[in-house]
Amino acid sequence: MPSFCAILGLETHEQILSLMVHYLKVSLYGLLISFLGALPFGTLNLTAFDIAASQGLVSAIWFAFAVVAVELAMVRLSLFGNEHLQLGKKAMHYVLPLGIVLLLYLSLDSFLDIFRGPLSHPKTNFLPHIESAFVLGLLLSSLNPLQLPFWFTWNKVLDNKGILRASAGHYTFYIMGIGLGTLIGLGIFILAGRFIFTNYDQYHAVTSLLMGLLYLGFSCYLMFLLIKKRIS
Repeated sequence: MPSFCAILGLETHEQILSLMVHYLKVSLYGLLISFLGALPFGTLNLTAFDIAASQGLVSAIWFAFAVVAVELAMVRLSLFGNEHLQLGKKAMHYVLPLGIVLLLYLSLDSFLDIFRGPLSHPKTNFLPHIESAFVLGLLLSSLNPLQLPFWFTWNKVLDNKGILRASAGHYTFYIMGIGLGTLIGLGIFILAGRFIFTNYDQYHAVTSLLMGLLYLGFSCYLMFLLIKKRIS
């Protein structure tokens, strides 16, 4: 009967321990990078905050799960791309215009949301509203043009330092750490939106205006990147 070490192709338990230490190390790096990346104000974390304040904790959690699911798929794609393809520039070519359109849509929807409510006139609802927080999370995360370049860069840095190795085990623990880090980062904004910002109805117009300006600002930034990319 072969031993566990023999099955894994390892000679000693010390090698198993060393391997697990490497796995935990790469997982911790993935967690820290994704956690710190989720903290600066952006469309994803502030949308999670807004959903938690306006729609409740459950909707915000579904939004976070959708964001993480897309991010993990993007990370795996970036790892594959580092080895086999040059995906960064190709992805930006398609994602930038779609991201601009989505953010402009969300900006207009947020501005119209100022007039929505019990007393709003039906004509103010002519723009279709994305009701599902999960679908919104999928769209916002998948059309984030900065996500692939971000992970391409960090993957390369960790690879050059010998922390991230091209193996299924390293990739699995790396992705697990990234998912947990993003969930923790978004969880801070979700808890803030749900339990700190308790007077959402009173400040509904203000928050809708701020979210509209946020989406508009990010769409303008992406337009700048798109124009700069086309000119250069």
